[in-house]
Amino acid sequence: MAFSHHAPAVSPLSTSMVMLLNLVIGLGHFLVLFNTGAYLPMIPHVAGSLGVNPDFADWTQADFFLAMALAFPTSPWFLQRWGEMRVVAGAFMAFALASAICAQTSHYDAFLSARIVQGFSGGLTIPVSLQIILRHYQAHRRNIGLGLWGVAALTPFTLGPVIGGWITDSIGWRWLFYINIPIAISVAVITAILLFGREIEHCHPPMDWPGLLFLLIALVALESALDAGEIISWWRSQTIILLGSISLITLIFFGIWEWYGRHPLLELTLLKRRNFMIGSMVLFFTALFFQGSIAIYIVGFQLVMGYSAWLVGLLILPMAIFSKISFILTQRLLNHLDARILAIFSLLGFAAASFWVSSYNHPASFSELLWPQAFVGIFLGSLFPSIIAIALSGLSGPAEMRGTAFLNVLRLCGQAMGIPLIATLFDRRMILHAHFLAEGNRPTIYTLNPSVSNIRTAHYIAHQAAMLAFNEIFYIAAWGFLLGAGLMLFSKPVVYAEPDIRVRRAIEELVDL
Repeated sequence: MAFSHHAPAVSPLSTSMVMLLNLVIGLGHFLVLFNTGAYLPMIPHVAGSLGVNPDFADWTQADFFLAMALAFPTSPWFLQRWGEMRVVAGAFMAFALASAICAQTSHYDAFLSARIVQGFSGGLTIPVSLQIILRHYQAHRRNIGLGLWGVAALTPFTLGPVIGGWITDSIGWRWLFYINIPIAISVAVITAILLFGREIEHCHPPMDWPGLLFLLIALVALESALDAGEIISWWRSQTIILLGSISLITLIFFGIWEWYGRHPLLELTLLKRRNFMIGSMVLFFTALFFQGSIAIYIVGFQLVMGYSAWLVGLLILPMAIFSKISFILTQRLLNHLDARILAIFSLLGFAAASFWVSSYNHPASFSELLWPQAFVGIFLGSLFPSIIAIALSGLSGPAEMRGTAFLNVLRLCGQAMGIPLIATLFDRRMILHAHFLAEGNRPTIYTLNPSVSNIRTAHYIAHQAAMLAFNEIFYIAAWGFLLGAGLMLFSKPVVYAEPDIRVRRAIEELVDL
């Protein structure tokens, strides 16, 4: 499953062609990651356009992450079997086709299927783009390529929600997908032209098809149960029990098969390493709480608080900006400072910010919600890189790439599962608080004009109940981050001082995207 960046090219590219290839690959990299952040503020509008409940629209983002998770462990097989040119060109053409369907269709099932194709095809391009840069750049110029690739990875999350909100409010959410089409096709065509006849010899690598099937069934069943749970009453439904049972059984089979398999899809034996086990657990739950809370910020505040897509994009912009500044600083600190210190410090910062948000006792203003996001951004840039550094410590070469694939699956699954879980918790707590607030306000309702008082009181109760539920979500998340910090104390010290540190950092960025 390892990517080899030492294989010689059949016909070396000139310096100008390498730079053009780097820019095109970076553009495609930017496009894929931009679609993960820009789509979030569009979810309520997508639900309205497709005529579905917002809970169903959440599936389009959760399943996108799940498909992307499955792309990472399968990308080495695609790369070795079909080569760089065919994988990149084919993936971006599939991305363009899926975008065209999303832009045109009015049917929910077609839109959801296209989003899944987008996630898988986009996920394939990320590790393959890194492989292309490592192979086609000369060793003494590789840092230039990795730097440009890193910029393409950093920027989309910063600009995605804001630009996505502006697109939604100004020209309509479908234009995100219209914009995707010419860019994805251009990336596919130019990459195919530049790489034609310059690929390494293809081979027929082994593929863990039973493991892939077990993993696919387990994740699809589990995500389907999480997505549909709020709609069909969770464990009161025979469907949810059946899906949960299927997921549990196939996960057990997957674990046994992968542990003893000769060519495992995911290297489960890495979990025997203390740092990898701890890093994996903390990474999964941190991604779950973080993605779930971001979804509440962006989607919940549009539906309940009446914020526009543009405003919710602005709401998390300080977090994104500060996170990139701290990310750059973290890359330097990890060479000299124990990664555990950075991870614990970041998790404690996340916990403090979550406790801060959970302390609001009234519907908070825009500015009150803005400052905690800036505070989170200071710690966000150091959180995931330090956790990844801990998990991958002591690994190198093929083992490091297998560990990276494993961590990617865990991170993306955490993001996919965090959206429905946190949304369900938010809905349940909001209903509960609205019930008690309505009971407490009943005498007031009957003293006023019924038609006027009921509307005003219902609006007031909805806002108060949403704020109370919002607070509880972040209170729970705060304790989750504190537990993660405590767990990090049991990991071994990690300090890097490597001559080719940029390559390692680029590999770790595959998990931090």
